[in-house]
Amino acid sequence: MTGLAERNIEMKTLSFIIPSYNSARFLDKCIGSFLDPQVIDRLDIIIVNDGSTDETPQAAQKFCDRYPGSVRLINQVNKGHGGALNTGCAAAVGKYLKVIDADDWVETANLEYFLKKLEACESDVVLTHHYTRDISTGEVKKWMSYPPQPGKTYTLEEIMGSWKSFDRSLTFHGITYKTEFYHRCGIQLSEHVFYEDHEFATFPCCYARSVSPMDIFVYDYRIGDVQQSVSDENQLKRIGHTETVLRRMVTEFAKLDLPEDCGGREYVAMKAQGLLLSYLTTTMLVQKDKALGRKMGEEMMNLFRAQLPRTAQLAQSQYKVFCLMNRLHISKATFEKLLRSRLYNRIRGNHDFN
Repeated sequence: MTGLAERNIEMKTLSFIIPSYNSARFLDKCIGSFLDPQVIDRLDIIIVNDGSTDETPQAAQKFCDRYPGSVRLINQVNKGHGGALNTGCAAAVGKYLKVIDADDWVETANLEYFLKKLEACESDVVLTHHYTRDISTGEVKKWMSYPPQPGKTYTLEEIMGSWKSFDRSLTFHGITYKTEFYHRCGIQLSEHVFYEDHEFATFPCCYARSVSPMDIFVYDYRIGDVQQSVSDENQLKRIGHTETVLRRMVTEFAKLDLPEDCGGREYVAMKAQGLLLSYLTTTMLVQKDKALGRKMGEEMMNLFRAQLPRTAQLAQSQYKVFCLMNRLHISKATFEKLLRSRLYNRIRGNHDFN
């Protein structure tokens, strides 16, 4: 790893953390998307090799050798995605930090504008748009924030008052943290589990005093791979991981040093609701044993009713729908078809950017 003393740390605007486990086949595309000569000197690109057994360290090292002032490699024993993020974020020296998974990439043409905006920004959190790119269908979908007043810096209270205008960018793929703010919060993500990206998008964002939405696409999120953790099969197989993260969110909520009426508390409750609904979808619609799925869903709802009642309240109407669909043996595919309907999105007040 290149020593920090040898690098122009003060010149770096943005640290990109790239957690990498057996990602050799993806790194050329991922790292290649950062290599705009107009911006590379202002980037701090940290590849965290999380105990890979393939050629990931060799694939990463060639970029370190080619761009010694901008790309560095950290090798560690396997700690899972969250452990790689903990290592990479702790090592970040840019003014801001953003995580890009090794099988994804960034919009190269937009990097220079993005960096200029960050150089003029002092907000704790920056929101940007992202694309999902389905490798099985070729479908490209836009995920955007839609702030009522473009160019304005918002408080969390203001964001919670207009949630549907921001929620599509308040995600792992849309969030960029000010590095000093992230380090000060001292968050350690869960290790050796999947779906801890929900923790990353929730903590420390709930402590943010200033949030700046930017009208720019940065992240390209590759989907449609059956091996991905977000596939139905893997979500069911790893349902215990989702349970772990949900319980962690409940535990962290109890530790929040925030006023009861603070927007940060409502933010955590809303983010937990998103993961809870994903859990209920998997247990009650994907799980073939419908009785078992209902039991798992009920137990998790009871946990939230007891320990994070606001989230249970937010999820209650959807939970009733899941119970009905479970008893009628309605599939997740049918449910998702409903969610994509224009009528449903009008009812929910969702913005359509496609």
